[in-house]
Amino acid sequence: MCSIQPVGPDAHDVYAADGTPLARITRRAGRFLPWPRRVRWTVQLSGVPRSFTGKVGSGYTWALYVLSSPLWLLFFLLMLVYSLFEGDTSDTSLDGPTRTRWRTAGAGTALDYRGINKVYHYEPQRLDVRVAYAQAVLHAWERVR
Repeated sequence: MCSIQPVGPDAHDVYAADGTPLARITRRAGRFLPWPRRVRWTVQLSGVPRSFTGKVGSGYTWALYVLSSPLWLLFFLLMLVYSLFEGDTSDTSLDGPTRTRWRTAGAGTALDYRGINKVYHYEPQRLDVRVAYAQAVLHAWERVR
């Protein structure tokens, strides 16, 4: 179907089965200072001037997550104590908002990851299926790293 080749620490090229380049997918890590920035994915299609950009979470979900962090911390500590008695510590992580929408001006949303259900929704008329699969694989791989 296609192949993904790394070209840098956070950049990957997507090639068709015959070797023609389809897209370059880059990831910019989130940071807190000088101001908070979310993780950002960019899909630059070969031969097309526009790119699709996806930011992890939305501004209001991150604000709500930060404001409710004392409750999340309490919940995490209770889960940790319970897992010590139960013996299973596999699900004691605190993940922030994860929904990601890859959009471009004028074309709308091409790929949508819904973090609660862990499902990708794809618009075939806006993005090549091979590029969408490659982005989904890289996105899922980054989440488990």
